[in-house]
Amino acid sequence: MEEYESKFKKFLAEKTFKDYGTAKAQWTDIPVSDLDNDPDEYDLTDELYDLIATAYKDIGGHTNIKGPADIPGKYDQWTAVDLDGDPEPDALRVATTKPAGSKMTVSGHDGSRIAKDAYKDKTADLLGSQGYYAEMSDAIAHIMITKYGVDCVSDKETVEKVLGKEVQWVGAHPDGKYPGYDGWYIRTIGGKDSHMKILLGKPNV
Repeated sequence: MEEYESKFKKFLAEKTFKDYGTAKAQWTDIPVSDLDNDPDEYDLTDELYDLIATAYKDIGGHTNIKGPADIPGKYDQWTAVDLDGDPEPDALRVATTKPAGSKMTVSGHDGSRIAKDAYKDKTADLLGSQGYYAEMSDAIAHIMITKYGVDCVSDKETVEKVLGKEVQWVGAHPDGKYPGYDGWYIRTIGGKDSHMKILLGKPNV
C-alpha cells in the first residue's frame, strides 16, 4: 500500500510543459525543482531534452546533456515556449548563474523555422539585458552581430575576468569581418580543439 501511495504521489508531482498553462508564444520560466526526471515516464525533462537533441544533432549532441537524466545538471535558468498546435515546448533557452550574471549556455528547438527564429529572438533579447552574456562563435555569433547588433566585450582583461580563465587574444576578426566587434579570442573548451569566440551581451563587471 505504501509503495502504491508513493508511486501515486510521484505521478501527481510529474510535470509536462502544458501543466504551466501559459499562452502560446509566451516564454515560461521553469523552476529547477520541476526538472526531476522519471525514467519510466515521458515528462518535462524528456520534452526539453528532445529540443536540445534536435538543436545539437549536427555536431554529435550536447557535450554535457546526453539524455533527460542530465537535466538540469549545472544549469539553473530554464525558459521555454510553445508555438504551435500541440502542448509541448518548441524552443528553449538555458543559462547558468555566474558571478558576472547569467551565462547563456544551452539552446533547443524542434527543428521548425518558427522555433529557430523564436530562440534567436529570445537570445538577442536576453543579450540586450544587463547581466546576460554568452560566448559565441560561427553561425550564431554571425546572426547575433549582423541581424541583432548585440553588444560585445572588446577588451581582454574584462573577458578574462568574466570567464575566470585566460584566453588567447585575437581582437579584430582575422578575416576583416564584423568591423567594430574587436573582442575575438581563442580558448580550449572541454579539452577539445581551440576555437575562436566572442563574448556577447552585457555581463556585470
